[in-house]
Amino acid sequence: NLEDALKTQLARCQEDAECGAKFGDPYATLQQLAADLRERPRTATMRNPRTFESVEVPLNAGSLAVVARMYMYSGETTALLPVTLQEAREGRFDALLAQASMMSDDLGSQIASGMHWSVLCAEDAAGFEPRPQDDGLLLGQDFITMVIHWCGQWPKRPIPADFHEPMSGDTPTLILSGQFDPVTPPRYGDQVVKNLPKGRHLVVPGQGHSVMGRGCGPKLLTEFIKTADA
Repeated sequence: NLEDALKTQLARCQEDAECGAKFGDPYATLQQLAADLRERPRTATMRNPRTFESVEVPLNAGSLAVVARMYMYSGETTALLPVTLQEAREGRFDALLAQASMMSDDLGSQIASGMHWSVLCAEDAAGFEPRPQDDGLLLGQDFITMVIHWCGQWPKRPIPADFHEPMSGDTPTLILSGQFDPVTPPRYGDQVVKNLPKGRHLVVPGQGHSVMGRGCGPKLLTEFIKTADA
């Protein structure tokens, strides 16, 4: 999912004359950076965006993948990727790491990690296993390896045998997807809505993850709640 979103979004830079002339092929730049950091992980200096103090942080292919993934969550940060990747290729990682630090701090205060692991380990982890075809991808095996490790220790309850069967019913359902969501892409919504006769799946152009608050999203949701008509 992440790889597809990155390829599609970064290709748009090449399609734009000015962006392509200035930044070339940002996806190729990302791949080159990842390959370099796999061979030569290092420590980089950045200015903390909240305190403005200079701090040293570890930088490797895994941390680059996490940063790229976080950038893809919104259109605003995705638009910054070509220039931040260019800066990083020239040895200046400050902008990339500072933005990642701010997003990480914000997410850390918004996500209940215990609940996250309880749900992930009970509902999804059993189907996770390393795949050779993922070795060349930006995230590689790192995420799968981490989930398997944590969920091997995390307490969890068994789920019903039919838990992963497609959901069905005639409840009015509105499904919203971002066109470039790196986590839950539009094809997931397409799969879900097939079994919901009163469901509708809307894809928001140019957006990433969590689109409820974008554009007319709040008004759309308000109308749906009032009318129960997707």
